[in-house]
Amino acid sequence: MAVVLVATDTGVVPFVDGAPGPPELDGRAVRHLARERDGWWAIVDASTVVRRDSVGVWIDVVTAAVDLTCLLPRPDGAWCGTRDGHLLRLLGDRLTPVAGFDAVGGRDTWHAVPSGEPYVRSLTVTADNRALLAGVHVGGVPRSGNGGASWKPTIDVEADVHQVLADPVDPRLVLSPAGHGLAVSRDAGVTWTIATDGLHATYCRAVACTTDAALVSASDGPRGGRSALYRWDIMNGGPLTKVEDGLPEWLDGNVDTGMLDAHRETAAFADAGGTVSVSADGGRSFAKLASDLGPVHAVGVNA
Repeated sequence: MAVVLVATDTGVVPFVDGAPGPPELDGRAVRHLARERDGWWAIVDASTVVRRDSVGVWIDVVTAAVDLTCLLPRPDGAWCGTRDGHLLRLLGDRLTPVAGFDAVGGRDTWHAVPSGEPYVRSLTVTADNRALLAGVHVGGVPRSGNGGASWKPTIDVEADVHQVLADPVDPRLVLSPAGHGLAVSRDAGVTWTIATDGLHATYCRAVACTTDAALVSASDGPRGGRSALYRWDIMNGGPLTKVEDGLPEWLDGNVDTGMLDAHRETAAFADAGGTVSVSADGGRSFAKLASDLGPVHAVGVNA
């Protein structure tokens, strides 16, 4: 059974095997989704963390004193990124500032484009749970190898990363769509190279991993001109290949961070016009799932 959750300004629209279900979190603005095995976490109303169980019931967990931007569920709680560039650790219903993240080297070089101040845009953990990574816009990818106690900078701040994502199987592979291409790490986020071969343009905003490939969004720039989706062979590398089967020549605006997700062979994404497309073959082809949903802020997939 494939489940696709679509987060909007007025709640979550669930699709089960392609059919829409009753709205969830109705009337609440949902800005971020994060998968945890058979359940989900979300950020709603800017600063409230909520959790969904396996039968679709959402429960408020905690409300922060600051706006939250992303979260990473963990067995004992979650890590939460903030709009003002910090990390909070959620244990139970208590949020605690992560002092080690505030002390990361190079923080004084972080800058804002165009958010007003740098912010934590995404969080991920490697498949072996040994490394935590945070994508900061604009601040690179700080990395922790000791459970968040201390952090070190990795990629150049000016790479302009928009997301960081660890492969769910290979503990060495971490990907980061950035302003100059797809940043690839084969050593769990310690060092990076930039892949651009095959791209029509190098401005990348979102990434998701299927069983054997990465799906990456690319466009001409922040305004989303000539936007497209690409597929990249995780094992063998090589050029990125534009996904054309079932999609228009150019998508409607940027497929942004959080608007692209995959789980095993099922993938889904939303464009800027509120159209959601789904793939059952690892991103090789897509079919329209829904349209005219209004602004979509996140898409989540279980299969």
